[in-house]
Amino acid sequence: MSDAPVSDDERFRRCLEIQRRVSSERNLGRLAKVVMSEITALLGADRSTLFLFDWDTMELRADFAEGVEGRALVVPIRMGIVGTAILRREIINVSNAYASPYFNAEFDSMLGYRTESLLAAPLFGSDGRVLGGLELINHDAGHFSADDEAVMQPHAARLARLIAEGAADVAAVAAGIAAVRTQVGCDRGTLFVLEEGSGRLMAIHADGSDAGAMSLSVKLGIAGLTAVAGRSMRIAEAWDDPRFDRSVDEATGYRTRSMLCVPLKNAAGESVGVVQAINKHIGLFSEDDLATLEAVAGIVAIAIENAVMFADQERQFDSMLNVMAASIDAKDGLTAGHSNNVSLHAVAIGRELGFNREELNLLRVAAVLHDYGKIGIDDSVLKKQGRLDAAEYAHMKMHAQLSEDILTRIHFSRKYRNVAVIAASHHECLDGSGYPHGLTEREIPFMAKILTVADVFEALTADRHYRKRMSREEALEIIDAGAGTRFDRHVIAALRRSLGLPAKAAAKLDAGQGHASGAGGTASRH
Repeated sequence: MSDAPVSDDERFRRCLEIQRRVSSERNLGRLAKVVMSEITALLGADRSTLFLFDWDTMELRADFAEGVEGRALVVPIRMGIVGTAILRREIINVSNAYASPYFNAEFDSMLGYRTESLLAAPLFGSDGRVLGGLELINHDAGHFSADDEAVMQPHAARLARLIAEGAADVAAVAAGIAAVRTQVGCDRGTLFVLEEGSGRLMAIHADGSDAGAMSLSVKLGIAGLTAVAGRSMRIAEAWDDPRFDRSVDEATGYRTRSMLCVPLKNAAGESVGVVQAINKHIGLFSEDDLATLEAVAGIVAIAIENAVMFADQERQFDSMLNVMAASIDAKDGLTAGHSNNVSLHAVAIGRELGFNREELNLLRVAAVLHDYGKIGIDDSVLKKQGRLDAAEYAHMKMHAQLSEDILTRIHFSRKYRNVAVIAASHHECLDGSGYPHGLTEREIPFMAKILTVADVFEALTADRHYRKRMSREEALEIIDAGAGTRFDRHVIAALRRSLGLPAKAAAKLDAGQGHASGAGGTASRH
C-alpha cells in the first residue's frame, strides 16, 4: 500500500464509494468487511475496527477487526441501569431490578442491600457532553411512575449544572439528591460522574454508604468511553493514555500508537457501536482525518441500523416459523419434527441441484410450512392405527388445500411470495394424479417437486401410527419406482447424492401402480 497522502478529491471519491457500497448491503458481516477496508485506505491507516453494541450483554463486540481475525475483541460496559440510561441518553424506569439484563448487582453485594425498583437518568452538559448519571432506588409505592420521571428531570438538570460548573461538592450533591428523593418518595439516591480523563464512572455520592467504597471505578477503555460519552476521540500515543487497554496489543504483539475513535449513533441518538482507525502511516491522524471518519460514520451507522433491523426481522420471521411448526408437532407427538426433517432433506437436495442461498431459504420456508394445513385435520384421522377408509382419506387430503388457504392469507415479503403454492403442491404428481389441483409435470413448481421427494422419503424412514419405519434403501426403492410418474428423476438423483449414494436407474410405473397402496398405503398419509 502506498504511503502517499490521500488528496481531497480521492477522499471525496472514496466516501462516495463507501456510500454506494453500503446503501444496498444488508448482510452485517459483508458490510463490515467492505466498510472497514475502505476506511483503512481512506485514512491511510494500518488497520481499523468496527465495534457493535450488544444490548443483551452490555458489551462492545468487534464485528470486524483487521489483523486480529479469529480473535474475539470485546469491551465490557457493565455499568448497570445508570450506564444503560447514559448509553440510550434517556431515563430508564425498572420495576424489578433483578429481572433486568442491565442491572449490576455488585452494589447490593457490597452493602447487603436489595434493589427492587430503580429510576436512572443521564446527565448532560449544555453542549450535549455526557457528565454522569442520577439513580433513584426503591420507590415507597413499589415502582416509579411517569410523574416521577417528570419530577426527576429538573433535578437531574440541576445536578448536571453543578458538575459542569465544578461546584459538585459533597454537601451540594447530597442536598440535591435529598431534595429529589423527598419529592419522589424513595429510599436511596446515587450520583455517578463520568471521568473522561480516566475512562471511569464514579459514584461521588450514594445514600447509605461511603461514596468512596461505593465506587465501582468501571474502566471503559477508549472504545467504551467513546460509546458512552458519544464523543469522538483522537489519540496521539495510545500507550501514554491511561484510558487505553493494552491487553490486545500484549496478546498479539502489535503496537497501537495513533488512534481515531468515533461513535456510531442511530436516528434516535443511541450508541450502536464505535468505528476505530489505528496507526496512521505517515505522522498522526489530523482533524481532517477525524472529520472524514465522522462523516463516514454517519453513513455507516445508517447502514448498520438497516442491517441490524433486517437481521432482527429475519430472526423474528424464523421464530414465527418455528412456532408454526411446533403447533403442527403438538397435534401428534409421533410425527413431531417431520416438517423440520423434510426441510433438511429438501435443502440438501437443493444444494445438490446448485440452488443459491436465496433459493435455498425459500425452499426451507416452504418445507417447514408444507403440512401446516394438518392443523385442520381431525386427530382421529391423523393418529388412526390402521388403514384409512375412503371418507377418512378424503379428509386427510384436505390438508394440502388447507395449507394453501392459510398460507395465502399471510403477507410474505416478496422473496417468499411463492411459499403458499410451493408448500401446497407437495402432493401433486407429474402424471396429474396428485392433489389438491391435479397439476401435471410442467404445472408443478420445481421446488414443490423437491418437497414431494423429501416429504415421502422422510415419512417412509420414520415411525408412523400405521407402520414402522423403513430403511432408507427400502424407501428409495419405492421412490425410484415412482420416477417419471410421481417423482422427478433429477430430484431423486440429487437426493441420492445428498445421502452419499450412487445414482440408480429408476423403474417407471404406470399411474395406477404408482398409487397401488390406496387410501391406507405407506406413502399416502405423510
